[in-house]
Amino acid sequence: MFGKKFNINASTMIFCTLIIVIIALLGLFVFDVLTGQKWSAIIPGLLTGFIIALYQASLSWYEFKKIDEFNELKIKKILPDRKDPLYYGDLISKAKNEIKLQGITALSFLDDFANKNPNGLEKEKVLLKALERNVKVQILIADKSFLNSRHTRKAEEAENRLNELSSDCNFEYEYYDHHPTHSIVIIDDECIVGPIFSRVNSRDTPAIHLKRDSQLAKYYEGYFNDEWEECTNKKRENTN
Repeated sequence: MFGKKFNINASTMIFCTLIIVIIALLGLFVFDVLTGQKWSAIIPGLLTGFIIALYQASLSWYEFKKIDEFNELKIKKILPDRKDPLYYGDLISKAKNEIKLQGITALSFLDDFANKNPNGLEKEKVLLKALERNVKVQILIADKSFLNSRHTRKAEEAENRLNELSSDCNFEYEYYDHHPTHSIVIIDDECIVGPIFSRVNSRDTPAIHLKRDSQLAKYYEGYFNDEWEECTNKKRENTN
């Protein structure tokens, strides 16, 4: 019994706390536990204040429920777009175990975080630094036959860089054979997911930053793992 983990949401805690305090103050007021002119002025004032706070909390019930839903899904942040490389770069720079990426061509990802130019900025080398720390990197991108002409050019540009990086034993990449639909980035305990629209720049689409152990993130991770296994199995069959 004592080993059970009880999950109490934020709104319940707030309302219970306010009600308990109000009951306690009512008891002090009715039974006149604290005597003296000073307390006779303070207790009613506190009681009134907490009753008003309870009323305001009741008006904010909808907002509390939304906060609870976010907490239950373990949503850390809603990103209106994916234009800020520093947001992802900070997570990559802290990676200790693994990085998984599923996207269209991964060219933007390589431009932002795997710049081998000696004169490049340090923030553009965080993926290379992660590989030096023996972080395992897996990248899934679409086969060129499923891309439009714009993305095909990007895929061709990314291909040589992916091959070069794959000389590192910690770096792997595979091609999935269907139209791209999901953007998935998993970095240790963090997971950022979002949609892919064929006619919208991937940087302009929204994303959700989740904790990796959330139920929603587990669906995306399962999807990534299934895709990866399917790709590696097909490659194995073709080489035999």
